[in-house]
Amino acid sequence: MIFRENGRKPVFIIALFLSFVFSLLILQRQHDLSLLTDADQTKHAAKKPATAAKEVALLDSEQIKLPVASIKALQNETLGFEKVYVINLPKRTDKLDAIRLSASVTGFNFDVIQGQNGADMSPKALPGPFNDSPGRDAIVGCWRSHMQAAHTIVNNRLSSALIFEDDSDWDVSFRMQLLRFATGSQWLLDTPPGSTPHSPYGDDWDLLWLGHCALAPIETDSRRVVLENDPSTTPFKHRFNLGAIPDMTIYDNTTRVVYASDGGTCLYAYALSYRGAQKILFHLSMSYYHQPVDFGIHDMCHDHSRNFRCIGVFPQMVDSHRGAGSSSKDSDISKGEEQDRKKGFSYNIVRSTRLNVGHLISGEMDKIESQWPGEVPEMEGGVKISFREKLGG
Repeated sequence: MIFRENGRKPVFIIALFLSFVFSLLILQRQHDLSLLTDADQTKHAAKKPATAAKEVALLDSEQIKLPVASIKALQNETLGFEKVYVINLPKRTDKLDAIRLSASVTGFNFDVIQGQNGADMSPKALPGPFNDSPGRDAIVGCWRSHMQAAHTIVNNRLSSALIFEDDSDWDVSFRMQLLRFATGSQWLLDTPPGSTPHSPYGDDWDLLWLGHCALAPIETDSRRVVLENDPSTTPFKHRFNLGAIPDMTIYDNTTRVVYASDGGTCLYAYALSYRGAQKILFHLSMSYYHQPVDFGIHDMCHDHSRNFRCIGVFPQMVDSHRGAGSSSKDSDISKGEEQDRKKGFSYNIVRSTRLNVGHLISGEMDKIESQWPGEVPEMEGGVKISFREKLGG
């Protein structure tokens, strides 16, 4: 069953050092193994600052082991992809500054895909008759910006790239989240035990949907990679989504799942493989098309005749940030009721990187704040990963 939720109304060196230390610990302890045990986790976590210790969570699996080469790739400056891109309109230097700073304290680099203004596009360049309605230019511009990202992947023959929109935000534990997600995606993609895929996320995927505002599972595929005891999971009452999501009532408040996706809404962060980028360009640019771009990518995942393989996660690992100041700054597509916001917030992110960037720059790891203090319980024993062939199994 698919459920719906309605609503929506330190420094770089420290971050990189923690990732480097974690990689060394794994390589030293694992050799041909891939994941830390409970005892190792407890011992090593005790050596780190209190908040940082929570990030070095357990990845304990008896059915699959993440290869050492995959772990090393996930620690690089492009998060295990060949490139990372951020889509940004040239006039929105404020958004570019903010996401550049967030990436710096997380320890990754990105290149910029210049966002497009739909009003500047020739009607002859459009793959269909986008309606002349309010917001039409913004919808066209957004569509073309994401097509430009796919075009760049194909043009540069990249094996993969992660694409962010410029108002995206993520938890301060984002790198650890990606390590867990990769463990799940490799299993869902049938990576043979003991083998090393070309991508640390597994092979034969087209799209990895990490940041969204709703993401449906394939109803005929009940496999789930279940991440229990995860302190970065948004509590139930603070989850805001705009469409179909997995049934999470069978799990507790601190569980995240990775699964094969039937399509979603919003494109805050997603990865494309080279083949996936080719398919996006063919179906959404060369072929007849005239809808918002996330609708099209939803349909790519949903229409199985297109052989477009999507892997997703819920609750989402990336969502949108709303900064302090005038709410008119929030979106370049739509305009809502203008408000003066004293403090920013991010949807569905427990310990927002943007809201904690000052602490991260100063190395004040013990001052990292949750958006919902006291509502996320202290976790004992680290994150537990299980691989289930069927729901509730």
